[in-house]
Amino acid sequence: MTADHLDKAYGLEAASYTEEAAATMEAFRYRLGRYPGYFWGAWIGGRLVGIVNGVRTFQEDTSSDEMKGSHQEQEEGPNFCILTVAVSSDSQRKGIGSLLVRQIVQSAVEDGLASIILMCEEHLIPFYEQLGFEYLGESSSRHGGIAWFDMRMSLHGRDA
Repeated sequence: MTADHLDKAYGLEAASYTEEAAATMEAFRYRLGRYPGYFWGAWIGGRLVGIVNGVRTFQEDTSSDEMKGSHQEQEEGPNFCILTVAVSSDSQRKGIGSLLVRQIVQSAVEDGLASIILMCEEHLIPFYEQLGFEYLGESSSRHGGIAWFDMRMSLHGRDA
């Protein structure tokens, strides 16, 4: 992804999450600027159909509402927190989300990170489990008025 694609990425974010839960354009600029190797898009016929991104963190087993904004003190954290996985409604269930998450995992392994954490909605727990994430339990977060569930993938011993 490049800065030229941020408007399209933000449009996909806004279409995929409620207004209260969606990231801001400022958050997208921050994530792309600080972690360009962790901001990926999937394109079909010149149309952006999926995105994934997030931030480095020192947190190991839970995401938090604070991660949704800028947190510059976390830039060298040994873990990665996925904050957005979004696939256009007409492109879901075609493996695009899995492909994007696997790309983030590969980037994190190549960078020697320890783990990846994320929060998801309850119906997505099996999706992340089949990708190798461990279910940790219900999150204390109620970001956007949604019940979230914590997931974690340890990267120790994984090859890229």
